[in-house]
Amino acid sequence: MNIIMQLADGGPDMPYHMQYMEHLHMLVDNKIVWLFVWIVVADIITGFLKSLVTKKTSSRKGTDGLIRHGVLLLIIITLYPMLDINGFRSAGDTLIVFYVLFYAVSIIENLGQMGVPVPEFVKQYIYKLSDEYSNKNTNEEVKNGTRNHD
Repeated sequence: MNIIMQLADGGPDMPYHMQYMEHLHMLVDNKIVWLFVWIVVADIITGFLKSLVTKKTSSRKGTDGLIRHGVLLLIIITLYPMLDINGFRSAGDTLIVFYVLFYAVSIIENLGQMGVPVPEFVKQYIYKLSDEYSNKNTNEEVKNGTRNHD
């Protein structure tokens, strides 16, 4: 009798791991997740180009950055289906939008440090492009004896 009731209600509850796999497969069609993936790729590319333009290329810094980006992608791709299954899809979307904005700022910083013109009203909100940041870095480099004198 219990089986008949379950079938009438749409079948037995799917085990969690199967729900997770189903939601994981649905990420392929999720536009906000794809936006996140592509903005991470754009940040990696602009960061690499910035290192070439500024002649401050470091394999360690690049490797650390790639590891951080990879771990964040892994966390988002792992966490998002769990939030979606439990009815917190909007929280997952909010988390991804936060990181998209975070990476967008990083891309603008990279472009600004490469010499690409950035509007002043944008510069005032981005610390790495502000005069305060430049002066702080110069003062720290002089104090530490690590300033490049080119």
